[in-house]
Amino acid sequence: MRGAQLSMNHKQHATSRFSLRNHFNPLVLFKKKSAETLPTFYVGKWNFTDEFSGKVHMLEIDATLNVLIDGRKLPGKITKLDDKELTFIDKYGYHLRLDATEKHPVSLFDEADNRVYPVIKING
Repeated sequence: MRGAQLSMNHKQHATSRFSLRNHFNPLVLFKKKSAETLPTFYVGKWNFTDEFSGKVHMLEIDATLNVLIDGRKLPGKITKLDDKELTFIDKYGYHLRLDATEKHPVSLFDEADNRVYPVIKING
């Protein structure tokens, strides 16, 4: 008897016309931003200082969103880009995150060092 009730409930549920597609659009999750809406204020050059060595380094993000430190392109890819942060993952799996406030980059977090560096925009 119990099996028949379960089978009946399953048939009723299967014919109830409920569809997850009616309540959820997975394509929205993968919707890409158009080039016009991507934050371009990350493109530029910034200095940051390693307080242990005292060495000043230069972070550059070019127009094609390549990430360079001291003129050397870092192999990896950008995994997040919005008005608050640009996140880059390098070939070793470590993250670099450039944080922004009011559309101005303010700091660089380097996961490999577990350190945050204030960044200063280089004009030019």
